Amino acid sequence: MPLAAIGILCCALLVPETRDPAAPTVDIGSTLLATLGLGLLVFGVIESPDHGWGAPLTLLALFSTVALITGLVLRERRQARPMLDIGLLGQRGFLWNAVAATLVTLVLSGLLFILPPYLQAVLGHDAFGTGVRLLPMMGGLLVAARGSAPLIERFGPRVVVPAGLTTLAGAAFLGATTDVGDGYGHTALWLAVVGFGFGFAIVPAMDAALGALPRERAGNGSGLLMTLRQFGGAIGVALLGSLLASGYGDRLNTDGLSRDAADTADDSIVAAHLVADALGDPRLAESADSAYVHGMTLVLLACGTTALLAATLTACFLPDSRAGRPTTATRARARRTRVSRVTPLTPLAQETRLT
Repeated sequence: MPLAAIGILCCALLVPETRDPAAPTVDIGSTLLATLGLGLLVFGVIESPDHGWGAPLTLLALFSTVALITGLVLRERRQARPMLDIGLLGQRGFLWNAVAATLVTLVLSGLLFILPPYLQAVLGHDAFGTGVRLLPMMGGLLVAARGSAPLIERFGPRVVVPAGLTTLAGAAFLGATTDVGDGYGHTALWLAVVGFGFGFAIVPAMDAALGALPRERAGNGSGLLMTLRQFGGAIGVALLGSLLASGYGDRLNTDGLSRDAADTADDSIVAAHLVADALGDPRLAESADSAYVHGMTLVLLACGTTALLAATLTACFLPDSRAGRPTTATRARARRTRVSRVTPLTPLAQETRLT
């Protein structure tokens, strides 16, 4: 609550107004369609490891998602000023920057989902120590966020965003080499690289996405962009969490345990450690650590592949926002030309100019 109060105060006092006079009212029907559709999609993905992708419950959730999202798109297309303006995705600059931002959020959500159990259960740190050990990623993000502006000015988002995504992919692949015996040093290294990649990808992508829209459409564009990012984060946790659960369950050795103890240990690595401590079984704890690192490796490989896919898509399809925009040198020459046209040159100045 204190953080929310600070955020409200900052928005009220510092954020410039971009109100659209013709902004639509809140559409309850569209809100329900979007919420139910995305909620059922996440539910289906989360439940698929337990019930299977072909199970009636999973299929019902996924088919319902398709029906609800289709209904949302059709409803919004009929509105004169839709609340969730899908038509904004027809603008190439907005579309591909939004794709990059969504996939980056998907990757980062997956990473933040798998790291705390690894730092706490495998490496043995408490909650406060786990939070402190996530700081290298924040440091990399701050440095990249500060350094992205001059790079965007010089090279444009078509170069900087794919470069950030490629860096993020490299960090994920580096993290996939983590072994059970590795200490925190290895994790800190690839976490810092994750921060760099995230900062150089997400900040330019979001700025360029909103910059591609007219000022009066910034509210609609921001709402759609944040909806896509939240969707990417939810799907990231659902998909990558399911992948982690499958990898962990496949490698966990519960031989010799009762059915209840085995089911409990299979729920999570934290539960497995609790069972191991209660039974005095260090082999179960070792097996749980190894199984979790295996599942984490699968997740990091998936994150790296997703980031590379996003880098390829943005490099191929992201428009060069600098196209048609004069460079600094061109603007300087234009200013000199305007001055020379207004101010008559003396003979000496004409000779100097020719020279």
